[in-house]
Amino acid sequence: MLACSDYSLNKGVGDNLPEDSGLLSCPEGEVPADYSVPVDSSCLNEPTVGSFAPVVEWQWSSNPVHSGYHQIMSTPAIANLTDDDGDGDIDEDDIPDICFASFTGSAYTSPGTLSCISGDGSGTHWSITEAGGVQPYGSAGVAIGDIDADGSPEVCVASVSPAVLCLEADGSFKWAAGAEPSYVGCPAIADLDGDGRAEVIMGREILSSRGDVIATGAGGGGYKMSFAVDMDGDGLLEVIAGNTIYTLDGSILWTAPVGDTMPAVGDFDGDGLPDLVLAGAGSVSLVGNDGALRWTTGIYGGGNGGPPTVADFDGDGQPEIGVAGASYYTVYETDGSVRWAQPVSDYSSNVTGSSVFDFEGDGAAEVVYADEHTLWIYDGATGAVELQEEGHASGTLYEYPLIADVDRDGSTEIILPSNNYGISGWNGITVIGDEASSWAPARPIWNQFAYHITNVNNDGSIPAVQTENWLSWNNFRAGGTELGPSHWLADLLPGEPELCLEECAAGRVKLSLSVENRGLLDSRAFTVSLVQEDGIVAWTGSFLGLAAGGGTWTEEVWLDAETWGSGDLQLLVDPDDRVGECDERDNLRVLGRWPC
Repeated sequence: MLACSDYSLNKGVGDNLPEDSGLLSCPEGEVPADYSVPVDSSCLNEPTVGSFAPVVEWQWSSNPVHSGYHQIMSTPAIANLTDDDGDGDIDEDDIPDICFASFTGSAYTSPGTLSCISGDGSGTHWSITEAGGVQPYGSAGVAIGDIDADGSPEVCVASVSPAVLCLEADGSFKWAAGAEPSYVGCPAIADLDGDGRAEVIMGREILSSRGDVIATGAGGGGYKMSFAVDMDGDGLLEVIAGNTIYTLDGSILWTAPVGDTMPAVGDFDGDGLPDLVLAGAGSVSLVGNDGALRWTTGIYGGGNGGPPTVADFDGDGQPEIGVAGASYYTVYETDGSVRWAQPVSDYSSNVTGSSVFDFEGDGAAEVVYADEHTLWIYDGATGAVELQEEGHASGTLYEYPLIADVDRDGSTEIILPSNNYGISGWNGITVIGDEASSWAPARPIWNQFAYHITNVNNDGSIPAVQTENWLSWNNFRAGGTELGPSHWLADLLPGEPELCLEECAAGRVKLSLSVENRGLLDSRAFTVSLVQEDGIVAWTGSFLGLAAGGGTWTEEVWLDAETWGSGDLQLLVDPDDRVGECDERDNLRVLGRWPC
């Protein structure tokens, strides 16, 4: 007898059986192994120009727990902290929450509050002035992540003494540690040794998930705005602290020959390894992966310069650098030349940050930046103003707006911190959406000041092995989805099925069905259905997702003649259109009439 796989099913299954085949054998065994398929490099999104018609969805402008503590001059963090759907888990199915430090009056260098509020604007979960006797700074940075792998994220904030205060998701004290406090310090979370438990980084200090000091480096600290990536390609993460790169034990890998300013990373020479960008103290510099200085230039228009962003601003496939100064926001080319500059007003500190996001899904990122008076969105290629919102106000430090699906409604929002102690305008948190919901999709998380897409999972867990962000996204402080760049698309289609007729005499047949993704983007969860000619669904299976260039199989499906139906049975992939694809016409395969 012949095996099922000896028969091609490009036509209806019944059309491919030889006249003298008899019964096909149906060998028992495991589902066939996953396999690889070619990827279509042209599977890209047709860009839809966003309306950039801003709508204020909601605002948090007063602290209901600690009256007066509603001024925000630091970057918030976004992640899920509460089990909103009641399934017993805190994960990406719940509504994201926004956590931030705030101060009263003009006391931004003093102790303040740490508050966490619901991302849908429904209320404040908690707000504390101290925990375990430790006070958060009023303009401190916040980081969120599951540091101890217990399924519930922690919230860490720069504090008065010790330097870092970490809380449980409900706001209760976990631990405090660190000997180098800063009122503008921004903790970061990463699993440096890949053991499943994350470390907390504050400047040049490395703290364990239990709050023990693992190491304190002897070099730079990068304004205590550090983070971790695999800088040398050895499979372990290093700490990027300003101009100094540390290993887990605090040893110095190398120190760049420029000032100890604020870092970001991206691959600027196409060698598959990250290069170091530094900005602050009046200059912008690019340092190669070997620690050698590539170039340095003064901040265009003057000023200190804020934390740098990295993205493909013009859609040419190469990363550029965005930095704000006192009087201009500037995008620098890979060689340090100025691509464009737009006038802004940040004479308070001239160290404000920015974020980037591809709102139109065309592969070119827009800039999202807030100065003392205005929220701006600039076209990444030209600097043309796409949004100018005048309600904002800030005395300015290092803060910047975030981009996320903060209420889990499927639409992207901008999350803007503001303060009006010295300038007229908003204070607190303002969440802005697009009236037409035309912006490209975003993640439900932005968990730390030094955010890059692969440093955290959607559910707040910290990856034991961090994917190299520069190999796919090649950006820093940039929004998007965890699946791939926003202009990439998936392409799901039925693969070659297998049919076994060994039990035709018993009135049933066995189908093995495969699905392939020939697009550039990993797919989200989807279903597959067998549908009778008259539209009746005979069977449905589910997939959690499918990687680009991958093929996979369903479990075996047994059908009788009644379930097959009297006409042609059809295999339909993603029948409810959950997955955006570059070709929706290849999701159907006709299996033909009952083959027995």
